[in-house]
Amino acid sequence: MKIGFIGLGQMGRGMASRLIDSGHQLVVWNRTRAATDAYTARGAVAADTPVDTLDADVVLTMLADDASVESIWITSGLLQKMPATTVHLNMASVSLRMGQQLDNLHRQHGSLYVSAPVFGRPEFAVRGELDIVAAGAPSAIARCEPLFKVLGRRWFNVAAEAPKANAVKVARNFLLATIIESLGESFALVERAGVDPQVFFDIVTGTAMSSPAHKNYGRLMLENPANPTFTLKLGLKDVELALQTAGDLDIRLPTADLLREQHLAAIANGYGERDWAALGTYIMDSAAGRIDAQSTPQLR
Repeated sequence: MKIGFIGLGQMGRGMASRLIDSGHQLVVWNRTRAATDAYTARGAVAADTPVDTLDADVVLTMLADDASVESIWITSGLLQKMPATTVHLNMASVSLRMGQQLDNLHRQHGSLYVSAPVFGRPEFAVRGELDIVAAGAPSAIARCEPLFKVLGRRWFNVAAEAPKANAVKVARNFLLATIIESLGESFALVERAGVDPQVFFDIVTGTAMSSPAHKNYGRLMLENPANPTFTLKLGLKDVELALQTAGDLDIRLPTADLLREQHLAAIANGYGERDWAALGTYIMDSAAGRIDAQSTPQLR
């Protein structure tokens, strides 16, 4: 299959490599041209502009955020240049609001659009072990299914309306944030009582709370990795997406307000560039008096 690929960031690099290794023909574009060199050396074609990626069966975009998507796809007029036979497969994590805007514009233009955000870190992308939630017209989903099988260990067909996949992604990451917060508070509680948090971790992950999220993030809190692939600051973005989505849907997420306050406090105390799990580490350090915590910033 001929694939246009836009966005060779941490996640995009592993995904593009998987597609090349699977025999797909890639035309790659990245804002920084040098990032394409590793792929042209393996047979991909470097696009001079995003427009050059559109002559493809599928154009896959893996961009950083709403602003990047708006700049490349909307403000530039790229979307209006899409051939009717090409599917735009957006696998980036964007807001429900942006997902709705892209879907509406594609419908107006008569072009095919699939939203398929992923769950997993860059190392999962390299191994083809992402979890993918996809939504879009059945014919467009069918075009993308061979790519899902290369990039993910499983994929879920959410709905025929593309933005619903964005809602699932936002809600799932909000749930993950609540797990990180509750783990951190629980670790702080047992440590204050004189119990080794590692012992507590072994107990809870060996009994009812044995999910990968509890195991992975609890381990990261205890190990405190030096080179995180997903930082606490990026976690704050996910919490704020949940709050924005709740506002757009006219519902309240009281826990999300608390989570935002906790993230801002952790960032103010120097934890922002550490792994997202460091939110729990911050809670433990504060409770144990290991840091002289700055006051929590006011919600903006």
